[in-house]
Amino acid sequence: IMRFSLAGGGVADRCRFLTGGDAEVAIWKRLWQRHGDDNADWLTYDILQTPHHCSWRSLSFESWTDLGEDAEVDEDARNALSQTRKGAVIVASSKPIMDDDDNPPHYRAKREYVDIVDGYDDRFFCTDEHWDDEGQTLEFEIKASGIVRKLAKAAVLAAPALGISATAAHARQHG
Repeated sequence: IMRFSLAGGGVADRCRFLTGGDAEVAIWKRLWQRHGDDNADWLTYDILQTPHHCSWRSLSFESWTDLGEDAEVDEDARNALSQTRKGAVIVASSKPIMDDDDNPPHYRAKREYVDIVDGYDDRFFCTDEHWDDEGQTLEFEIKASGIVRKLAKAAVLAAPALGISATAAHARQHG
C-alpha cells in the first residue's frame, strides 16, 4: 500500500494518490484498527486505484460465491478505503466490470466503491471500459482547482472547428 502526493497548479499536495496493490481485506482492516483513530489522514486520497483490480476480497472476508448479496463488507476495511478528499475519484485497473461472478473485478465491489464516492457513478472509472468507450487511456490533469479528467481526443479536436475551446483559457466575445 502506498500513498503519495502530486503537485499541481503550484500546490505541493494538490493530489493524493492511494494504491493498494494486491492488499486484501485483512490488511485494510488492520490498517484502520491501528491508525484510524489518530492517523486516518494517512489514507486520504483524491485518486484511489482499487486494490487487486476491484476484487471483492479487498472488502470482505465472506465468500460472494457462497453468500451472494448476504455477504457483508468489513466495516474497518471499508473505512480505510473511504478516506476521500472532496471530489475524489476511484479507478479500477481491470477488464470491464460485469454483473456476474467474476472476481476480480467484482460488480459488488464496484457498487461499494461507487457508494464511497457518494453514489456518483461518474467518479468511478474502469480503465478497460474507458478504453472501450473512448479509445484512449484514462488521464487526469492536476490543476490548482483539483483533479480534472482529460477530455476525449474527439472533443479536443472538434472544439476549434466549432469555434469553442476545450478549456476556458481566455474570455471570448459573445456572438
